[in-house]
Amino acid sequence: MNIEPASPRFGAFVRNVCLTQLTETDFQKILSWWHQFAVLVFPSQHLSSEEQVDFTKRFGRLERGLRKSQPPAAGMISNIDRQGNLLPPSNIGRKFNIGNSVWHTDSSYKRVAAKASLLSAHTVPASGGQTEWADMRQGYDALSESMKNWLSNKVAVHSYRFSHAWHKGLEFLSEEDLDQLPPVEHPIIKVHPDTNDKILFVGRHASHIIGEDFRSSRKLLRELTFEAAQEPRTWKHQWSVGDIAVWDNRCVLHRARRYPSNEPRAMARTTVAGDDPNNEWAA
Repeated sequence: MNIEPASPRFGAFVRNVCLTQLTETDFQKILSWWHQFAVLVFPSQHLSSEEQVDFTKRFGRLERGLRKSQPPAAGMISNIDRQGNLLPPSNIGRKFNIGNSVWHTDSSYKRVAAKASLLSAHTVPASGGQTEWADMRQGYDALSESMKNWLSNKVAVHSYRFSHAWHKGLEFLSEEDLDQLPPVEHPIIKVHPDTNDKILFVGRHASHIIGEDFRSSRKLLRELTFEAAQEPRTWKHQWSVGDIAVWDNRCVLHRARRYPSNEPRAMARTTVAGDDPNNEWAA
């Protein structure tokens, strides 16, 4: 097993490993690399859904999806049905997935945001469809000292209703389900629990800053996200069938890149729940 960094600090390929036959020593090495590089891509693994779930569990408890009653599993992010046919643009799942094209960290609209996300490629388009990540450790480092000081005690509201309204994402859930996802509060500057790095915790789910003018704080959050997610703090991966990636939601934003709408794309995602007391969403 060896590692091939994409940059000195952010993103890396892990090669010559079989994820279904990991020893504990191998996994601890992977975990150390994950803490260092935040995003790891394992090419050509071709994991089944069950094997992906098993690998995911090594990072922690699985997170339930958008419904508390929903058992955790590998969910498909796809524009095709089970027979491989393209879904129409009006399909509710396709409309929901449009939101993935905007920088975000998974589940920040929950009281305890996700710890990690894993994505594996089952069907990929001929062009486009990459996943891009942005390092919010470096995003914090790039802030001016005056902005770091100003943000040090600021708290943002993260809201599912806010971040999913523009692309018809609210239609995916019932009103009862939406009530289970009320707005939550997260510090804009966080400290990573494993590395002690300071993190800029923003993204599309952040609606406004508590105690500040609503419109201007919303504008500032958009600007912070945009400026932080610039090169050299980003890494983009062109998927091949069988690849799987794991990234640290506590310090990474991500987004899906565009691809031809008439080409199929199917990705399996699993999510690790945050480590804080989190019995309402962890399983």
